[in-house]
Amino acid sequence: MSLELFTERGFEGTSVRDIAEALGIRKSSLYYHFSSKEAIIRALLEGRRDEIDALLSWVEEQPAGPDLLRRTALRWVESTGIERVQGMRFAHANRAIMQKLAEDGTDRRAWFDAVVNRVLPGEAPMASRLRAQMAFDTVSAALFAAQGTAATDDEVLTAAREATILLT
Repeated sequence: MSLELFTERGFEGTSVRDIAEALGIRKSSLYYHFSSKEAIIRALLEGRRDEIDALLSWVEEQPAGPDLLRRTALRWVESTGIERVQGMRFAHANRAIMQKLAEDGTDRRAWFDAVVNRVLPGEAPMASRLRAQMAFDTVSAALFAAQGTAATDDEVLTAAREATILLT
């Protein structure tokens, strides 16, 4: 619910009171669990961080091979269900807070660097590393491309899967 409010109204346009009212709780109850709006966003993003950690664990169990990047990137994209698309819409609509969180240690790009380092050999050329990064970012790219269109979330995810295959 709070993510929807942040996406619709923007980070600055959403108050803790708005979130509490939408959740049907008192503002003081929300402050008991979260010290600020930024803390709420961090908590929402932590779920995705846990998924990246699980992906890293999965990669470590996989045999190395030329298809490891494709298998890993597709696994990531396919784990991005409709519910995660909302979080990505928030990130697109609220770049300033995402940049601030990155400066404070919640850097999504660094998370994916760790994945790319696991699926590509250390001597991989920079172009290969960039293409691998792009393969993990196809949902975000598809969302960006879909802005201002009538594309559904399902269509965005289909485009992302197809782009991932092309990139890997």
